[in-house]
Amino acid sequence: MIPNEVIIDLGALRHNFFEIKRLAGPHTRILAVVKSDAYGHGMIPVARTLESAGIDYLGVFELEEGLALRKAGCKVPILIMMGITSNEVSAVVEHGLTPSLFQLDIAEKLSRISAEQGKVTPVHVKVDTGMTRLGVCFKDLRNFLKEILPLKGIELEGLFSHLAIADQPSHPFTDQQIRRFHKVIEESRRLGVSPRVIHISNSGALLGNKGLDLGMARPGILLYGSPPAQGWAASVSFKPVMTFKSRVIQIRTVPLGTSISYGCTYTTPKRCTIATIPVGYDDGYSRLLSNNGEVLIHGRRVPVVGRVCMNLTMVDVTGVEGVSVGDEVVLLGAQGDERITAEEISTRIGTINYEVYCAIGKSNRRVYIDP
Repeated sequence: MIPNEVIIDLGALRHNFFEIKRLAGPHTRILAVVKSDAYGHGMIPVARTLESAGIDYLGVFELEEGLALRKAGCKVPILIMMGITSNEVSAVVEHGLTPSLFQLDIAEKLSRISAEQGKVTPVHVKVDTGMTRLGVCFKDLRNFLKEILPLKGIELEGLFSHLAIADQPSHPFTDQQIRRFHKVIEESRRLGVSPRVIHISNSGALLGNKGLDLGMARPGILLYGSPPAQGWAASVSFKPVMTFKSRVIQIRTVPLGTSISYGCTYTTPKRCTIATIPVGYDDGYSRLLSNNGEVLIHGRRVPVVGRVCMNLTMVDVTGVEGVSVGDEVVLLGAQGDERITAEEISTRIGTINYEVYCAIGKSNRRVYIDP
């Protein structure tokens, strides 16, 4: 068996959840974003852990994720943030899911199917306050609400929006979006609607204390122990939940001038000891880390040399005493006093920590611990 494994620390996840609750305040409910397989951490184990810890809502992207959580026994409300298609309406009603709503034809079908089954389906209307992605434009919300409020069988439980740039502290566009959202809330109240659930605060807004007066926060990346962007100095302690480990499968000592891996992009500047590990871009370890990344062996940082292959990567362990076949390699996480973070990797390859977690987490065998 390939020795690669992603270790998910459910105790760290639980710790992060309670830190978020402390940061948000005692009167703010929490919707945990577990879409995309909980950012590569495993949606069902993560959701079960958060539900047992007292989470208020779970947020998924699509219907299939919501159905998987219901099948796994999750009882808390589940918001399908993408919304649903016409042929998914019956399943939503049957399994007690809460769709994001921004299309009149979906609202009408939800109304009809719910009424036929003698049920009332809660919905959260998604308002586009400037993201220009999904939702009813804030300028059109009043007319949309007038169309859906008379419909039987659905309940306007919530209003929500998404912030485009909350990961940049004090950016004026965030305040503009929040002002637009407050006007939307006021308009709904003038129509006699007072949704019980109103939310706009993602991880960045939560750290920036924005939108928490609305009663619910919607963290994603903070749950998994990472800030929403570089440069955040949080006043709370978050613990990374994911660790990625492998083991050395070969050691070779090679002379000066030896080329390493495809393309001969690295040539040894002296006599070197090269360790090979069975990790590559098929395992979510980016090819952009070629001659660019570092891993931990014996508590020391060692460089990636040559191109990252589909299933193999070479590192230079010259000067690290006693490295042998079978030794542990940490590609993401801590070993000894050193730590490689998703933020470090994302900076090296020009992306974001979200992508690092999703790529690694979904591509490897996961092991769950709960110390």
